[in-house]
Amino acid sequence: MDKTVNQNSADTNQAGNTEDKGSNSKTFTQEEVNALLQKRIGEVNAKAEERSKQAAEDAVAEYARKQKMTEEERLNEERKKKDDELAEKERNITLRENRADAIEKLAQLNIDTKLVDFVVDIDADKTAENVTKLSKAFNEAVSKAVEAKLAGKTPADYGNGSKSKDKDKALTNRGYTGQGVIAF
Repeated sequence: MDKTVNQNSADTNQAGNTEDKGSNSKTFTQEEVNALLQKRIGEVNAKAEERSKQAAEDAVAEYARKQKMTEEERLNEERKKKDDELAEKERNITLRENRADAIEKLAQLNIDTKLVDFVVDIDADKTAENVTKLSKAFNEAVSKAVEAKLAGKTPADYGNGSKSKDKDKALTNRGYTGQGVIAF
């Protein structure tokens, strides 16, 4: 709806629109805005009309299909539809229960419960197996990350004679004269 066309100010001034010299956006007259709105409203209405027309055609086709069925076939279809709805509800309940159990297990293992979606399954045993796998992988990753953070550069060896002058120089620069003990 809100269309802004970037043009140089000379082009917009030639179009009869008044605006500041530094601005590069085009202004629209009320008639242009009305025309754009009418066009958009027409597009929306056409889409809505097409959807309702399609829905009506589908309803008529479904009615005709059911009219051709026997009473027994209609009852079987309704029963199957109810069974499918019930099975879907049971599946959703089972998933919710498994999700709650997985959240509890993850919390016990001190693993962020946001990861629950990666372990939940329709089968409770599979969910428990996934939690165990995630826990193992998570702990390994944390261990590697901690080791990497704790790993540092090996300090220089000042124990041999070749570097003893460097050691004495470093200690002297820090105020150690070779007498007494340095307190930290």
